[in-house]
Amino acid sequence: MNNQAKEVKKKQIQGKEQNKEHCFIITPIGDNNDAIRRHIEGIIDASIRPALEDKYEIVVAHRISEPGSITKQIIQEIYSSKLVIANLTNKNPNVMYELAFRHSLGTPVIMIAEHGTSLPSDVIMERTIFYDNDAKGALELREKLVAAEEAIDFDKISSPIYDLIREISKDEKIVKIAEEESTNQIDGEDNKIILKYILEKLNNLEDSVQAMRPLSRASEDSVFRRRRTFIFSYLESGDTDNIHDIYRKTQGMETHFSLRNILIDEDKKIVRVAVILKEKMAEGVIRYIIIKFLEQNGFSGVSFVEEE
Repeated sequence: MNNQAKEVKKKQIQGKEQNKEHCFIITPIGDNNDAIRRHIEGIIDASIRPALEDKYEIVVAHRISEPGSITKQIIQEIYSSKLVIANLTNKNPNVMYELAFRHSLGTPVIMIAEHGTSLPSDVIMERTIFYDNDAKGALELREKLVAAEEAIDFDKISSPIYDLIREISKDEKIVKIAEEESTNQIDGEDNKIILKYILEKLNNLEDSVQAMRPLSRASEDSVFRRRRTFIFSYLESGDTDNIHDIYRKTQGMETHFSLRNILIDEDKKIVRVAVILKEKMAEGVIRYIIIKFLEQNGFSGVSFVEEE
């Protein structure tokens, strides 16, 4: 192949890349000779790129060749990329800062980390893909990334920070309604809004208290039961015909437990969630994570009933 033909082919490849959506990688960088740098480069080239390069142009901060401020380029990519992957290995402060920015937008992000990474409490409730940093682990991560990307609802705007901001806005709206009606008769519709708001707050408070409650000594001393089934009630549900899609979203998404099954009784408005625990956890934390998962997948007014 002569030089002219090579140049034409290069331009064709670049044109295809420009037509793809961006997938930006938030990752610790380190110096060229650092162990973490070799680790990260290997994960990008052996797992992330093969998994997603057919759909996305993979963009990594330290590989951006365009002139200009690298900080501005990173912020622009985090803001505009269709998908972001955040590698939380080593809990790098810059990674956490950039992840928080992405979360504030409510746009899709997949979190990954090497096995053994102790996640901060701020993100421990979010689904994270853990991987082994070896050849087999890279292949397994590749498959999990494909499944995770396919399960994303790109039309949904949601994240821990974004949802909190919406909750604060909702609080302000309710308070404003109450203040405006404090000297007048509250009509039926406003009364329903305020009552529903109070009930939601009480449910959230109860869930938070349960999540913070430590395991009792009896629980600590008893045999660790890995297989557990929890029952929750709900007020409204989404399209329950897509329950298998909800279940599929958890495949390859490793947290502190994995889902075995989800059964919905629409007449009684209860849902049974069977899990396999991967480590000993406070029951309140388990219930909190499941409630958040159900709420993220179309259920509202979810409350814990009992454990079978």
